[in-house]
Amino acid sequence: MPKKILVVDNHPLILELLSSFLEKEGHAVRVAQDGLSALDVLDDFTPDIMFIDLVMPNISGDKLCRIVRAMPHLQDVFVVILSAIVSEGETDFLSYGADACIAKGSVKNIFLHVQELIADSGKRATREWEPRIFGLEGICQREITKELLHSQRHLELVLDHMSEGVVRITREQKIIYVNASAVDLFEQPEEKILGVNFPGLFQEPYASSVRHLVENVNHHSVHVGEDEEILLGHKRLLLHFLSIPEDENGAILALVRDITKSKEDEARMREYGEHLSGLVEERTLSLTETNKRLQKEIVERTKVEKSLARAHSRLLTVLDSLDAIIYVVNMTSYEILFMNRHARETFGEGAGRICWTVMQCGKDGPCDFCSNEKVMAINGVTRDRGGGVYVWENCNSITGRWYEHHDRVIKWVGDLRVKLSIGTDISERKSEENQERELRELLEERVSQRTAEIEKIHRQLLHAEKLSAVGKLAASIAHEFNNPICGIRNVLDGLKRQSCLEGENLQMVELAIRECERIAKLTKDLQSFNRPTSGIETRVDVHAALEDILLLCRKNLKNKGISLLKEFASSLPRVQAVEDQLKQVFLNLLTNAEESITGKTGTITVRTEGRGGFVAVQFQDTGHGIAQEDQPRIFEPFFSTKSAAKGTGLGLAVSYGIVTRHGGTIEVESAIGIGSIFTVLLPVEGRT
Repeated sequence: MPKKILVVDNHPLILELLSSFLEKEGHAVRVAQDGLSALDVLDDFTPDIMFIDLVMPNISGDKLCRIVRAMPHLQDVFVVILSAIVSEGETDFLSYGADACIAKGSVKNIFLHVQELIADSGKRATREWEPRIFGLEGICQREITKELLHSQRHLELVLDHMSEGVVRITREQKIIYVNASAVDLFEQPEEKILGVNFPGLFQEPYASSVRHLVENVNHHSVHVGEDEEILLGHKRLLLHFLSIPEDENGAILALVRDITKSKEDEARMREYGEHLSGLVEERTLSLTETNKRLQKEIVERTKVEKSLARAHSRLLTVLDSLDAIIYVVNMTSYEILFMNRHARETFGEGAGRICWTVMQCGKDGPCDFCSNEKVMAINGVTRDRGGGVYVWENCNSITGRWYEHHDRVIKWVGDLRVKLSIGTDISERKSEENQERELRELLEERVSQRTAEIEKIHRQLLHAEKLSAVGKLAASIAHEFNNPICGIRNVLDGLKRQSCLEGENLQMVELAIRECERIAKLTKDLQSFNRPTSGIETRVDVHAALEDILLLCRKNLKNKGISLLKEFASSLPRVQAVEDQLKQVFLNLLTNAEESITGKTGTITVRTEGRGGFVAVQFQDTGHGIAQEDQPRIFEPFFSTKSAAKGTGLGLAVSYGIVTRHGGTIEVESAIGIGSIFTVLLPVEGRT
């Protein structure tokens, strides 16, 4: 049964051979060289079978298949793909809407497969039909074709991912290609768009404008829509038309962009800009006035800042000139915030460092004597308000010097509460205090010693007072004895002259007279000791003075078992001296010699000799002796190795004073357990 057949192929030879073959078979044949021409044929021709090449200019075969399937009156057309690229890769002809596929090979094979498919076209609606590719036998793949197909697919993939719509139109303004963005932009499926007149997508007056623009595209690109509105429904489009010089058919490429949102944004921005300009103008006026005020404030503030800078400089100068360690420390982090010159010179630069690493030695944490808590607590101070000054002292481990610190809480930059410490070097004061303490302790010790000495002197004075009273009593008794003794002596003298006494009686009377004379002399000596010294120097017979003293002491020495030896020089010159003072010296030395002998027996030797211009008088005893360490002090007033009951400690001191006033001296030699020798040296001519 003859069929109406449409053959679409861009190769003229294929069209001629296939159309001639089909016409000979009795079929009604129409031909078209591309997809766009085929659509024109389909306007007045409804075929039963269509043979379509895949690779064609204008509208390709796969898209033509989809367009055909989208036309309701062509739903039952038997569509066969006739293409040479079927052998170059997988061709999913079913996705195009085709029913079968013939791979281009030899003309003979093509004709055989065409006849077979025409014969089987009636089976399309039955289960017996099995879509497949015919003619693959004996056909080899061509790598160059395969690569070109891959490149075409890559290009289509890139175009489909462009944000701009890409439309290819012919010189007759027919649409032959649209990418995915253009399909979305025109809101129609690709099958409905391809082959349509491009200006026909727009409503008037925009369709006429687009048509006019396309007609005037030559070798230069044409833009429209930026300043002139081109609307597609409610969308405002920006169109950019480009000619394709290499295209022999003179196709035109249209780039379509939806600028609706950007234009709306521009309008809003323009409106906002105008509103903003108004606000800026108002604000400018306000700022102008504010600026004038600020300029005035800036001038005043600049003056204040300069004044503050000068004050700050003066303050730093003052702080740096102070001979004190001044620093500021953060009480939370222990970071040093400020140090004056004296502190920097003493400890080195410490700003920004931890305080104990700068101003103490060998510390790895806060100091035990840190004043932070105390300075916060003093006078009820808390971290929210200032308070009093905490004063403390310490010896610095680096400098080894003492400092008195005055610490208090102050407000620092950023309302930070910090500690201000001012340390003054008090090492000299500490040294003076130590010296004062040592002197005070020494003074207290000396006061104690002096008090003991005064108490001792007091006791000795009491004893001396007793001796003075005894002396006065002895002088009084001697005076009372003197008168009776004188009477007795006178009676004895008269008895001796008037009586003729002989023998033993005469001796007894003479003895009684001598004893009376001795008692009279003794009472006279007692009276002379109690009588104040005359202070008049005379030529004194040393031997006579010694005899007077020995007469007083001989009886007492005898009672104690002490032997008295005299070793007087045969001749001795008189000395210039105060006699009673000289006797006082001899008595004191003889008394000391007597008291030094504590045993039942002992010996005191009194010697005299001349030594050049001096007379030497020695008192040697066999007493207990004087310790070596006590010998330098024996001539000190009130110093005594005897008990208070036995001595006042004044005898040797008084004796030494008398001898030195006469121009002489007293020498001493003593050893414990052996005894002592006191030598009095007196100048013959007295003091010079």
